[in-house]
Amino acid sequence: MGSEPAATWVGWIGQDEGVAVELPSVGERRVIVNLPEFEREELLPACEVLCQEGFSTWSVPADRIAEVAGLRAMFGRRARIGIRSVTDSVQVKKAAEAGAAFAASDFCLPKLVKAVLGFPVILGGLTHTELRSGLEAGAAAVQVRPAEAYGADYARALPGLLGYPPLLVGGQVKRGLAMAWLEAGAVGIWPEQTVSDDLLVGPSLDGLRAHLHLWRMDE
Repeated sequence: MGSEPAATWVGWIGQDEGVAVELPSVGERRVIVNLPEFEREELLPACEVLCQEGFSTWSVPADRIAEVAGLRAMFGRRARIGIRSVTDSVQVKKAAEAGAAFAASDFCLPKLVKAVLGFPVILGGLTHTELRSGLEAGAAAVQVRPAEAYGADYARALPGLLGYPPLLVGGQVKRGLAMAWLEAGAVGIWPEQTVSDDLLVGPSLDGLRAHLHLWRMDE
């Protein structure tokens, strides 16, 4: 991959304040999995398979922050659980209090970065101007969303244009485009739906395990 290691990136706000907030690892598969909105007891078997297959970074929506504590109690350090689709500072504070690994917004909302000192916040955007604004605000990472709006040429150009920051790629992303982003320097892929609901709570988890092999971005 033609990029600098993400750990070397320090946002401008972080430099000014002497604090660098880094994005937690997205795991060996470099894919963040959105957990569907089912009861925790229904999700646990599928979450175990996700861990076994190396998909250890998950997210739940902002209106289900209360689920984080139970999932952390069950999986401990085996999984990193973030909060997605946050829109205000209160949600960021609740995410940090719940022990979430990060909070992410679909939009470039700089005020979210300062909600909790030292807590990783991911800001969204599509254009290089939006993403740069998020980085200048001190975001631990930015996510290109919806990445399917542009093709592989944009994927090859954008990371270098921004200086190879921690860059995630979200939306209705197919594997081919996802690989183009990773090869260009993105640190992770965040598909809108990595796996379908029926695979996660179906009568057998064999289909889930087989499907996850399609998203082994490290192979």
